[in-house]
Amino acid sequence: MFLDDQLYLHVKNRDIKKAEDFQQMVNELYRICEAYYKAKLPPLVGCDYSDVTQVLDKTFKLWDMFIAKLDKEDWWGTDLLKIPGVAYKDVFLSHPELKKIYELGKK
Repeated sequence: MFLDDQLYLHVKNRDIKKAEDFQQMVNELYRICEAYYKAKLPPLVGCDYSDVTQVLDKTFKLWDMFIAKLDKEDWWGTDLLKIPGVAYKDVFLSHPELKKIYELGKK
């Protein structure tokens, strides 16, 4: 199953009754993304930063596709997931060391 489908199904199968439930769901979505890209990373020995960045870019793109699916069906919480700083890429790149690794692969 593709990451965007996995995220979509996770959201659709959640029963959200209060703000804490939504926050917990978002954190679970982040963990799903983390598990996805970690499983796709090449072995660290001989690994190039560009390989890591490529896997991360794919992860970020699949997150965007997941949001587009929710947006297309007008899911009530989509706008909350679009708030700046909530997208997985924003959260990932907010960590200085992770951002540095990502940017080294862009060079």
